[in-house]
Amino acid sequence: MIDFTVNVNPMGAVRMTQRGKWKSDSAQRYLAYKSQIGFEARKHIKTPLSGPVHAVIRFYYPIPSRFNKLQKEKARNGELAPVVKPDLDNCVKGIFDALNKIAWNDDNQVIAASASKLYSDQPRIEIRIFEVKAA
Repeated sequence: MIDFTVNVNPMGAVRMTQRGKWKSDSAQRYLAYKSQIGFEARKHIKTPLSGPVHAVIRFYYPIPSRFNKLQKEKARNGELAPVVKPDLDNCVKGIFDALNKIAWNDDNQVIAASASKLYSDQPRIEIRIFEVKAA
């Protein structure tokens, strides 16, 4: 099992063209985001896994300052979930793209995934990867 945390605000994958990669601010932020995830992953992963894997990802979003005291407490306790952009599938895509050639050779090796969006006072992404034995 590989288990690590990236202390960064969650971000979804950004569509970009070859030229837009260098001109678009959102593309530049996304590339830096993927690099940060990859940098942290390399601290915990020496070689990419070669077989099938199961990924569990938790995206912790900052609690909005506009929330009142009760809402903030509910958010901390998991009673309020971040129903906000980006969509969960875009967040997962960003992680999978960032971990290609680091955690696995290609994200087609991910045969199972579980992902969730939560609130926290400490925005971060928790990633847990299990190697799956073939039946």
